[in-house]
Amino acid sequence: SVSERDTSKSCSACGRTDDRQRVERGLYVCDDCGLVANADTNGAENIRQKVLPNPRREDRDNGWLAQPAVRLFDRSEGGFAPREQVAQTNREP
Repeated sequence: SVSERDTSKSCSACGRTDDRQRVERGLYVCDDCGLVANADTNGAENIRQKVLPNPRREDRDNGWLAQPAVRLFDRSEGGFAPREQVAQTNREP
C-alpha cells in the first residue's frame, strides 16, 4: 500500500515539489513544466508512478489491458451475475 500523503505536492509530469503549486482546492498548476491538472488526479498519477514505475515517462502503458467486469442483477435468481448469464436466462421465448 502506498500512502497518499503529500502526493499532490509534487508534479506528476516533471517531479517539481512546491506547496504553492496547488493554487486552489482541486487545481494543481506547475510553474516549471506548465502542467494544469485536477490536484487529486495529479496525486493519483504520482501514486501510480510509485506502484507501476515505467522507465519511459512519455508512455504510461504498463502492459496490462483493463477489462472491467460487468455484473447485472438477475431477478430470476435474486443476485448479481455476469452480463452474459443474465442476458441468456432472462430472454423471452
